[in-house]
Amino acid sequence: MSRGANDVPGVIARPPLILLAVLIAGFALDYFYPQGHMARTAGMLRYAASGIALLCAVILLGAAANEMRKAGTNIPTWEPTLALATEGVYARSRNPIYLGFIGLLIGIAMLFSSDWLMLLLIPFVLVMHHGVIKREEAYLLARFGAPYADYMRRVPRYIFGI
Repeated sequence: MSRGANDVPGVIARPPLILLAVLIAGFALDYFYPQGHMARTAGMLRYAASGIALLCAVILLGAAANEMRKAGTNIPTWEPTLALATEGVYARSRNPIYLGFIGLLIGIAMLFSSDWLMLLLIPFVLVMHHGVIKREEAYLLARFGAPYADYMRRVPRYIFGI
């Protein structure tokens, strides 16, 4: 079990900053290289889908934060993990916060008809998977050992057994 000043997952960047960087990049690309494909989608349908995605994302993020608080652990990746959150949304996915980030990106992309944000979802997911999630998993295995390994066997990394 790791302890001390370096008792953090060592992710490549703070996840909210990765999300912010993707949002800025997507809007900059939309401004300088507009595509307009998504704008041709029926407005009300796109807005309804955006609202649903954003609402689901906010609910998921709130539920995940609530479960982490109930477990008595830190939410930011730059602070040590004090306990495992395994109840509520964490009983269905090991990464509900990052799924919430994906929902936010999809909802914002649809709301603003951002083709680039939709395309940047792919590199966002890859960066989060390899630069954040895999590093967090290694950290949590080292910190909590068998209880986390058992949790990994029981609960999918994302959803639907993935």
